[in-house]
Amino acid sequence: MIVAVDWKLHFARIYRNEPEKYQRLVAAEDCLGELASHVDKLAAACTRIVDIGAGTGRLTVALCKPGTEVHGVDKEAAMLRVARLRLEACGGDWQLSVADARGLPIATDWADAAIAGWVFGHFTEWHPGDWEAELGKAIAEMGRVVRPGGVEVIIDTLGTGTSEPKAPNRLLGAYHQHLADLGFERSVLRTDYEFASTAESIELLDWFFGLGDWARQHNDKRIPEYTGWWERKSQRR
Repeated sequence: MIVAVDWKLHFARIYRNEPEKYQRLVAAEDCLGELASHVDKLAAACTRIVDIGAGTGRLTVALCKPGTEVHGVDKEAAMLRVARLRLEACGGDWQLSVADARGLPIATDWADAAIAGWVFGHFTEWHPGDWEAELGKAIAEMGRVVRPGGVEVIIDTLGTGTSEPKAPNRLLGAYHQHLADLGFERSVLRTDYEFASTAESIELLDWFFGLGDWARQHNDKRIPEYTGWWERKSQRR
């Protein structure tokens, strides 16, 4: 019998209760370095960056370069606990805050750039009936904290275990189109996972995405993935 997954509850439980295992998963991502290259260029061009939905510090740690101040925000304290340990190990100038993307504890015009990685797409699960309105609040907050002329970046999935970049479902497709309508320009990145073993790929893909069958069928520790990088200049003057 096929059991329907409540993805809203599924991801909420993971982010609240299993942040260390989540970090194991994302540490295997981007084995080709395409995402890392984009993140490095952003950090090099900025003095202050806001990382919205920082999680376990997947982007926060990468952005924390000499001369760059990073403020990471996430609504799950458990995720930030892992991020804090990772940031303490690498040093740099950083700060973490527990807060919702729709209410950032950051001053207006503070940042040269704000980046939201794999977070805004969740509004289609959290608020399926009015996701555009709730997303609008988060994007408005992103725009508020970025100085005029700064950069706003949104990163989200274009499919895991797929042979071509595409939205995994109808609502995410509508969300991607909405970003285009708002003036965000998309770049497609190849962000394959490469795990230590096929067994680990099956374990973690099953646990997070429900995609363990893909790894079983292909018997491969490397999993193809595409990611979208949406970027626009600040809309404020």
